[in-house]
Amino acid sequence: MKRNFLLPLAFLLTVSNAIAGIEPGHSMKLTLRGVPAEEQAKIDGEYRVGESGTVRLPLLESLIPAKGLTAEQFARAAEKAYRDAGIYARPAIEVEMVGTPDLVNQEPRISVGGHVRRAGPIPFRKTMTLLEAIQAAGDRDEFGGRNIRLIRKGKTTLLDFRKQEIKNLQLEPFDSIIVDQAGVVEGDRG
Repeated sequence: MKRNFLLPLAFLLTVSNAIAGIEPGHSMKLTLRGVPAEEQAKIDGEYRVGESGTVRLPLLESLIPAKGLTAEQFARAAEKAYRDAGIYARPAIEVEMVGTPDLVNQEPRISVGGHVRRAGPIPFRKTMTLLEAIQAAGDRDEFGGRNIRLIRKGKTTLLDFRKQEIKNLQLEPFDSIIVDQAGVVEGDRG
């Protein structure tokens, strides 16, 4: 009899965890499908829900509201945002929740994506530079160009990686770095 009672209870706990809403401090792994691999590399990665309950995704100018949504609802909202911005016609996004909020003890991270060998979050160090963060992500891949986008507190800044002062730029906790693909006009990797 005990056994029959515990099984439904375990099921209810699993279902309630699966449908619980996203909260500030949660981390999610986002995977983009239905686009070329080089585009997928720009988006795939781990993202943290900010204190305002929103998420900044690469290439989008606006933050995406996430607070209270399920992972599935957030995935649909992200797909719609990319379609509405005219960036991707038919994106297919999968979202997996990978971390729970712990804003008091959360370790600051930097997110590095785009054309690097190992996209994803890296631990933040107080004196970390842009060059060190890109090196921690395995350096630029063979398609990585000199143009780097730095997203800090919702503002995107385009940087030229050939300049020494840019390589030595001090990063802040929760900065996002995107290494753009080298262009035909750009020529070399810089």
